Amino acid sequence: MIFRVFAILFLALAFNAPVLGSPWVGTVDKQLHYDLQTLQEWGYLDATVLTFPVPWKGVADQILSLDEGKMQPMPRQAAQRLRYYLNLQKQERRRTFLELQASSDQPRLTSFDGISDVKASAKVTNEFYWGRLSGQLSVNYQSGGEKNLDNSFLAYQFGAWNIRAGSIDQWWGPGQSSSLILSNNTRPIPTVALSRSSAVASKSPWLSWLGPWYFTSQLGQLESDRAVPNTNLLLNRFTFSPFKRFEFGASWAAMWGGEGQPSSLGDFIDVITFKAVCTRNRDVCGDEDLTKQGNHLAGFDIKYSFDLFERPISVYAQRIGEDAVDGINITDQANLVGISTYFANAKVYIETSDTNIACAGNGSTITNCYYENGVYSSGYRFRGRVIGSTFDSDVKQITVGANIRFDGGAIAEIILRKAELNPDGTRPSPVLTSDVTEDVVQVSGFYQRPFGDWLLKAGGSIESRQFVTKDNEVDALLYFSATYAFD
Repeated sequence: MIFRVFAILFLALAFNAPVLGSPWVGTVDKQLHYDLQTLQEWGYLDATVLTFPVPWKGVADQILSLDEGKMQPMPRQAAQRLRYYLNLQKQERRRTFLELQASSDQPRLTSFDGISDVKASAKVTNEFYWGRLSGQLSVNYQSGGEKNLDNSFLAYQFGAWNIRAGSIDQWWGPGQSSSLILSNNTRPIPTVALSRSSAVASKSPWLSWLGPWYFTSQLGQLESDRAVPNTNLLLNRFTFSPFKRFEFGASWAAMWGGEGQPSSLGDFIDVITFKAVCTRNRDVCGDEDLTKQGNHLAGFDIKYSFDLFERPISVYAQRIGEDAVDGINITDQANLVGISTYFANAKVYIETSDTNIACAGNGSTITNCYYENGVYSSGYRFRGRVIGSTFDSDVKQITVGANIRFDGGAIAEIILRKAELNPDGTRPSPVLTSDVTEDVVQVSGFYQRPFGDWLLKAGGSIESRQFVTKDNEVDALLYFSATYAFD
């Protein structure tokens, strides 16, 4: 019933709106975000792009002012793709998309621009803009008969700010293969969001020293089928670039409330003010028994790009912590580090992360705590998949990848991953499907190319899986998707 009501509302607005437009870059084609990164890393774009999706406002003027004749091939092609989408908006052409997807199996490990976690789906998407009101309607039909409105939203812009209701894929941080705090590893979470409407420098003399900056604060609710049904989720992120090609980001997520848990306005204030509570319900509580209301994850990320041998090299890192031994000192801290550069028509990177971390500090060697919580025992997950890293908890991994651009708009991607999943063999994560521990080497990739109004994409993966209690396996997956753009 709710699905039908929202569908009727979106349809009524979408098909009566006179102008196309999304406030953000890449809500339909995620490769546009890579184009923004390319321009920023080469020094052609002065904006902060560590939060996906990035608003069009501000970056659009910079893109249109670029002199393509003085640009290297990779950033020139990125600028051309972005300008194409900007020109569509200027022509006031309504854009409706039909996407069909089929795969031989459900993927375990996701990527920024990979496939959904179902074997077959059909999606109709309509973007629209009506004065200060804009939106996107995506009606999704999946194998098994499920229907949803994932990646649908309504947004209203007022001054320098934007308020949005709905769900969109998001990715926080510089990681190319994963994010420790928020990625599209799971289905998008329905939220109400207040965000800055641009990611460029402010004209205000009070804020101009920040350089380009962006802020978003979001409040959502997780699914009912979990240990604490309808858990609330607060998401906050701030990024800024005090000098060109350097970016710093800070993120904070908090799970609170839900069925059977404190959910009043006062409890929410306790969450955002980090009020200490006693874990043992005692009148007198020692420092070792103090914790914060809710389940918190927070940390920072950083990225710097510089030129070497006439090409940009980007170094980046992300550190996200969870839990505090005395209510103040964060103990469970995971790290992600990486480096990327460009060769010919390809961007290549190497990246590693480790969520197999010791709990509670003080030299402890106990693991199995990252993304987990004693009260919210379903963990930092939505519909069974972690909201952060695609590898879930207790995983050491290294990834090498390349995103290759060709003339005519074709794109190829290839990724090599090596991961140790749950090496201690206890409390296995949902990523493990056949044993309590696993070493996996995966090669995956895709090739996509536009053909007129069609965008065709074919890809797959092959995994070598080594187990402890059963015979080793080799698994393969193939998929194909076709997207048609209606005029």
